[in-house]
Amino acid sequence: MNAKGFTSTLSLALALGLLGCATVSLAETSVTTTEKMTTYSGVVSEINPGTSTMIVKSATATAPVTYNFTKQTTFVDAQGNVVSYETMRNAPVTVEYTKDGDRTIVTRVVATRPATVIHKEETTTHTETR
Repeated sequence: MNAKGFTSTLSLALALGLLGCATVSLAETSVTTTEKMTTYSGVVSEINPGTSTMIVKSATATAPVTYNFTKQTTFVDAQGNVVSYETMRNAPVTVEYTKDGDRTIVTRVVATRPATVIHKEETTTHTETR
């Protein structure tokens, strides 16, 4: 083999070797994503299962905030028990959410205290006179 042929073969071998290294290097690359969880406290003024939205009003905010919930959203009472979303209406809550573009996606809604149960009792008195 002459020097020119040897140089071409060596150049080709080096090029293939570098290409192999680049492929291995790309295979070892990993991507890390960070999801930021945020909370908001207020009172649920409206829940609409048809649009999967809920509106929360806070005493400190000037306007109510609309959140989107999904089938993966968890609704829990003050003791941590899973409850239906209907029980959150007019309840003070803490909303845990993430942002997806301009949408706010609720991951968990926690009632901050047990719902107040109003118990109405009526008494009827019957008096007979003789």
